[in-house]
Amino acid sequence: MNAKITYLLLSAACASAMCGCASDNAYYVDSGGPRTVVSTDKINIADWNNASASLVNEMLSSGVLERFKQPVKMRVSRIVNRTSQPVDTDLLTKQICIVLNNSGKVVAESSDKATSELAEYEAFKANKQVAAPQITMTGKIIEDRESNSDVREVTYVFMLDINSAGVAVWSGQKQITKQAQKGLFGF
Repeated sequence: MNAKITYLLLSAACASAMCGCASDNAYYVDSGGPRTVVSTDKINIADWNNASASLVNEMLSSGVLERFKQPVKMRVSRIVNRTSQPVDTDLLTKQICIVLNNSGKVVAESSDKATSELAEYEAFKANKQVAAPQITMTGKIIEDRESNSDVREVTYVFMLDINSAGVAVWSGQKQITKQAQKGLFGF
């Protein structure tokens, strides 16, 4: 009996040591590159990068921004999250704003309170008003989950609109679908 208890304790200690040890073999990978971790449980950095690049390129190539005196002032408005997880939509909108600002076609209005106060002060000194944005960017992120006996699949749908004078003047959509094999017990 003593040998059996010793064997069980030794086995538990070995299993605990093997599972509980932290690994120090971390390394850098390209954000959004082929070596990033892919999960069907969440939107990862590769998804954000892919969606923002696709949508901003589609927007810039559409010619919609040429309808306005440039650079056109844009306000990022509400991006609705209809996924099963809390997400920071700035991972999408900030990347789009960076590209648009750098293109020279758009200046994105800052949401920073100190920046807004400074703009109001400068306008007051010049006896002017702070210019209102000419366009707004709105959007929605939706997920659709499917599974069968062998595969889990999730599709994230990123939708954006550029609005002016109360109407959408441009709309874009990017779908990203990921699949994973179910585990041995269907999880």
